[in-house]
Amino acid sequence: MRFFYSLFLYASLAHVGWTQNISEQLYYQGHQDSLYSEILGENRHLFIYLPQSTRNLEMEQTPSPVVYLLDAESKFAITTQLIKQLSFDAMPPSIIVGIKNSNRTRDLTPTHVPIDPSGFDVSQSGGGEAFLDFIEKELIPHMDRNYATSPYRTFIGHSLGGLLSGYALATRPHLFQNTISLDPTSTWDEGLMGKKLKEAAEKGILARKGYVLAVADPNATGNPKIDSLLTTFRIPNEQIRDFLTERSDMRVLYKNYPKGSHTDMVIPGTYDGLKFLFAWYADLQQELVDAADPFIGINKTTEELIKSIESIHQRMSEQFGYEVKPQEAMINALGYWALQAGDLARSKLFFEMNVKNYPESANVYDSLGDFYLASEQKEKAIQFFKEALKRDENAGTRKKLEELEKSSQD
Repeated sequence: MRFFYSLFLYASLAHVGWTQNISEQLYYQGHQDSLYSEILGENRHLFIYLPQSTRNLEMEQTPSPVVYLLDAESKFAITTQLIKQLSFDAMPPSIIVGIKNSNRTRDLTPTHVPIDPSGFDVSQSGGGEAFLDFIEKELIPHMDRNYATSPYRTFIGHSLGGLLSGYALATRPHLFQNTISLDPTSTWDEGLMGKKLKEAAEKGILARKGYVLAVADPNATGNPKIDSLLTTFRIPNEQIRDFLTERSDMRVLYKNYPKGSHTDMVIPGTYDGLKFLFAWYADLQQELVDAADPFIGINKTTEELIKSIESIHQRMSEQFGYEVKPQEAMINALGYWALQAGDLARSKLFFEMNVKNYPESANVYDSLGDFYLASEQKEKAIQFFKEALKRDENAGTRKKLEELEKSSQD
């Protein structure tokens, strides 16, 4: 079913002219932002990705979950592409906040240690608490003031960033609903991260949290020194696995990547982690698609369909912790699906639902205009294309309106 839906939606995008003009930017990667941190005494630079309208038509701005990402210089581009793909149906469209490094060792280590067994320079370590203060007291408020954020947050870190993300989950669980630690430096300060996580879990303060610990597990090299280090790193990760995966009050995934390296596991670790953390969302989205399928649900009445949609979004709201309306882009796609299947009543229901939920969106009026155009109700189509143009002077909508007005005069 999911495969069929994917084929349908891609076909719909092409059918209704959702491709951008060749002279325009081919994809949206994000933009830069910055703020001065009083806590850190320096300017901090950010990469920001905002969910985009696939249709190239203005959609109403609604609060989105936020993914906070460390090591933005190396991780932002690939993480953005992964989340854009997963946002199709496996996780909610999300804002991504990539935090660029200033002094990586200082900021991503929660305590100071005098020496590292691998020979890494740790002389400036130990600024992690101040950095987490910056995230909690300055960065998150900055994002909430200036962007359409929701309070549902995910924190992703790799290596030292994985150490800090796991430590943040244990010591500041109120900040993030989900955390991903990618091959973390869990040996830091005699296994501090694992100790803190165990202590927090036993106190019950990690209840309902989602945590992914994804680790590389390369084969033995034959070099005694390197293999000893690999064993040293493996032990604390397996200890964390053993006590967290037994907990029934958390959603925990321990994912091991045999033969994977510290670097190349980032992509599958991020992908698998997000898929796991948002599995409930994907299930509800699929339930919505199945309920609205004009073939599977052909015997479902309009009233039954509305009740199904309301039930799905009530459960989704319970997961997020705030009210969630049916996603504009999803309902829009379902409306076109029904229209192409010849189910005009169901198509109209979806498009009118979007107009009710998102009255400031140009997209919803343009779609309802397409419905009336397909239904050969030209005056109604003209009315809704004009409503769309009041909100967004879009070339595609303008062309449809002009052609309709010209045909009406002939």
